[in-house]
Amino acid sequence: MIKMVDEKYNSIVEYLDKINQYTNDTGVSRGRKLLRQLGYPQEGQKIIHVAGTNGKGSVCAYTASIFKECGYRVGLFTSPHLVDIRERIQINGQMAEKEQFIKSFILVREAEQKIRQQEPDFKAAYFDYIFAMAMIIFSQEKVDFIVLETGLGGRLDITNAVEKPVVSVITTISLEHTAILGDTVEKIAAEKAGIIKEGIPVIYCNDNPAVSGIIESTAADLRSMAVPVSAGDYEIIRNTGNHIDFSLHNEYYKCNCFSITTAALYQVMNASLALTAASVAARRTGTYLCQEGIDKGVRKMYWPGRMEEVLTDVYIDGAHNPQGIAAFVETADEICQKRGVSAVLLFSVVSDKDYGRMIKILEGCRHFKSVLVAQTGGKRQLSKEKIASGFLHNRDIEVYEFESVTDAFEYGQKNKEGLMFCAGSLYLAGEIKEYLKK
Repeated sequence: MIKMVDEKYNSIVEYLDKINQYTNDTGVSRGRKLLRQLGYPQEGQKIIHVAGTNGKGSVCAYTASIFKECGYRVGLFTSPHLVDIRERIQINGQMAEKEQFIKSFILVREAEQKIRQQEPDFKAAYFDYIFAMAMIIFSQEKVDFIVLETGLGGRLDITNAVEKPVVSVITTISLEHTAILGDTVEKIAAEKAGIIKEGIPVIYCNDNPAVSGIIESTAADLRSMAVPVSAGDYEIIRNTGNHIDFSLHNEYYKCNCFSITTAALYQVMNASLALTAASVAARRTGTYLCQEGIDKGVRKMYWPGRMEEVLTDVYIDGAHNPQGIAAFVETADEICQKRGVSAVLLFSVVSDKDYGRMIKILEGCRHFKSVLVAQTGGKRQLSKEKIASGFLHNRDIEVYEFESVTDAFEYGQKNKEGLMFCAGSLYLAGEIKEYLKK
């Protein structure tokens, strides 16, 4: 029986992997049709909807962990996955069972086929399937809350087919996917702000006046309360290198102290956004959040591939754009400085990223004495020669090229004198996580 389930599951994963990432019409339009055909599984659910460029997954994970530790059953939908596709659909930290995955896939495929009877050109994309499957599973499992991460953008993303969240959250915003979302931060912010619904509060990262202005204007037009979270709202009290203590002071927390189990400085903002969102959502839904559960929620949150120490003195970080790389470098610099050591960097990036800017930012980290480059990302991969060429003008950094991530990782482990950091792509993080499982 187990073998049959595994075979069926594997065949579905193969089928999904062959589906296009993009198709005709917009994601939100396709999502509305699928949800209608499926009987509106999202109806009556208390949903926290999260958009942004960086930090979406972490904010979702912190928020879900807070509600879980306060005794609630929480569905978490995120993307991408690092190793197992079911990472995208979790309930209280556990991936969807394979049988659930299979049954929900069948329901979505049947819904797609029924829509095609009326609209022959209709075709669900890869992300559409996973989203609709998640909504089915969360409905069947009768979760108390759903924390929902957008895929790409916000306004036209399939997750925006959910029309009545209890709160919206917008994390940091920077230039990415410019061909789709727009070539300025303001245009991208407008797309992300598209998740704001009439009368629904929005919690947002207040780190860029231009972005904040667009979010606040959109919220005002929709008569929605806009709740900013700024760097001035929190203060780092202690950073030990594997956990950070900080205080948060705003309308919802009065100098409350929290501890997060990470070396990543950028997670303080993400945790603060999640804490604020959880409080606003609880007030709107009449939900009680105990202080002990809130504290445990942020402390116990685990989000793989985000400045994660996978082996002693070996960290992987999913930073995959200039803003993410800048945040990564800030933390890597601090760790090296505290330890008084240098580091080797394993770096890989896919072809549609602004790798030139990413490399310039990495070169600003004086602790990186050597860089190991490898190819990752399948069809989107960038050659190791192209990546390496970006570093070659810097004579202070030794650059080594490898045929595979595994070869580079093994070399780095054997030859590092201090620390080793791996960054540049979630594909890279996933490959290393998969290698370490063996």
